[in-house]
Amino acid sequence: MRIISILFELLLIVGGIVAASSLIVAKKPDAKAILDKLVPFQALIGLVLIAFGIIFFVMLGPVTAFKAIKEDALPAMANLGGVLIAIVLGFVFALPQIIRAAPGAEQRANDMAQRIAPFQLLLGLLAAACGAIGLLHNLGILGAAKNIGLAP
Repeated sequence: MRIISILFELLLIVGGIVAASSLIVAKKPDAKAILDKLVPFQALIGLVLIAFGIIFFVMLGPVTAFKAIKEDALPAMANLGGVLIAIVLGFVFALPQIIRAAPGAEQRANDMAQRIAPFQLLLGLLAAACGAIGLLHNLGILGAAKNIGLAP
């Protein structure tokens, strides 16, 4: 289960980078060549984000997630936020595939995508942050301060 969780967090980071690519290219134009290599996989990344998001949402359960916030707030909020962001960002990325699978819902899906599109950069940054926090926690780096007495 830990390996799957780490894969999900890495996927959140990659999805966040793809979603925030406009900001990254504006700050670092050399990164455009690397980001252009990820664009063909955007729909696949979206489908996998949706799948992982739904699976983790069902496994995690909202009640358990909110109980976990009492124990260790930062990783628990990052997990809950990451799951929700994965579903929304996955929908934005996988929209072309979704439209092909359900031709009758094309107009409705486009309307929803237009509402979400202005928030794609913010969702990307949040996805990368949630993925990074979750990864650091899973690898034991984030909790190390508590173990050595540096955190309350």
